[in-house]
Amino acid sequence: MVALAELIKIPVATLLFSVKWVWKPVLAICLALMALITFETVFFGLERASAQRQIKYEDIRVRKETKTVELQNVEQAINNNAGTQYVGKVQEELDQLNAIAASELKRKEEELQRIQTQIDDIRLRNPQFASLERQIRTRGGELDQIIQRRDNEVQQRGGAFERQRDSYDRRIAEARAAGDMIAVRRYEEERARLRNPVPEITERYSADVQRLETELRTLRSQQFALETNESESDKQARQSLEQRRATVEQERIALEQQWQERRNLTLSRLEDAQNQQRRTAEEAAVLRSMASKLRNELAEIDKERVAVARVDQVRRFAGRIYRKQPEQVEVDEAEFIALVWFGSLAGLAAFAGPLTAIVALGLQRSAEIREQRHTRSLSSYLRRWLIQWRFRRTKSVPLRVEVPVDREIEKRIEVPVEKVIKEILYVPVLTDDPDAVRKSLSKDLPAEIADLVRVKFKGEANANPA
Repeated sequence: MVALAELIKIPVATLLFSVKWVWKPVLAICLALMALITFETVFFGLERASAQRQIKYEDIRVRKETKTVELQNVEQAINNNAGTQYVGKVQEELDQLNAIAASELKRKEEELQRIQTQIDDIRLRNPQFASLERQIRTRGGELDQIIQRRDNEVQQRGGAFERQRDSYDRRIAEARAAGDMIAVRRYEEERARLRNPVPEITERYSADVQRLETELRTLRSQQFALETNESESDKQARQSLEQRRATVEQERIALEQQWQERRNLTLSRLEDAQNQQRRTAEEAAVLRSMASKLRNELAEIDKERVAVARVDQVRRFAGRIYRKQPEQVEVDEAEFIALVWFGSLAGLAAFAGPLTAIVALGLQRSAEIREQRHTRSLSSYLRRWLIQWRFRRTKSVPLRVEVPVDREIEKRIEVPVEKVIKEILYVPVLTDDPDAVRKSLSKDLPAEIADLVRVKFKGEANANPA
């Protein structure tokens, strides 16, 4: 139908000039309808192509907005995880619990220490028991010193032996890995010649340790024998204190168990918090990875969006109109530019053929009218010949006429002018008192000349003022 309309438009426009006025409105309506068909075809074809490009652009924009929302959610989750402290609160609670438990146990231990001091005071009432106690403390101190010296020497010399042996073991392993069996045998022989000093040190200190331990056992047995021979009042007081000590010790043990149970619960919570913190850290790492991936995807989508927008001729034209980049043009702005642009193109395509035919026929008609007007009769030619002959009979004669003109004349005249030239005369005067010279000149010369006189002094002034 569109092809048929295009074929009929020009004949109809041509027929519009040759029919009577009765048929002209009918043909005009028919021509307008055929132009409308062409307008609709061209406009909706361009609009469909633009709509497809807009759909592609909108799809990219929607994907970008979706990824942007996902990135915001991931960043919000990262911030929430960063602000959550699972371990800190439980660790603070555990520290407070340990401080309270240590304070409670310290009170019980101080009470036990006071009871033990009272028991020792009762025991020390017996001079023999006090003497044995002093001997036990002395022997115990000597035993502790000997054991400490032995342990220090074992640590020093035994540590050196262990380091040498480890060095040989490492070199043997390296030589065996390199396939050098000669070096392996040499290192093994050198390692075998090493002597472990720990048995020698233990043997050297064992006699003193055994002697002191035997003396301590003898002194404690003597002390225990004296406890059985103490008085009835001391025995009752000591037994009462020992019962009190046993009760306090049980209370301390029960208190320690109670605090240990609470500590175990808190430790369990701390472990759960650490696990939760670790899971949160893993989730945060996963979220950061997702955020990085989303940023990369957003960058790729934005590149695609910019490329599609700058290829779209409607958005480029709209960007020039609204002074924006093509990717910054809004949908409403692009739709308005497309409507104006495509409507103009469709209107031109619809009325180009009929207007061309109408203009061509109009020019043809005007040419025919000019040809009719240019056909002249014999009288017109005679009239034109007479007018030309009349103008040829007219002759122009030049005539000179004098006209008075007012003129202004300027002349330069030289006039002598007297000039006063000032001269400066330097007069040297030998004197030791320039002030006296200045006063003398001021008296002798007129005032207008005295004002022009300037006195300057060179050298050193030796005379006294006049």
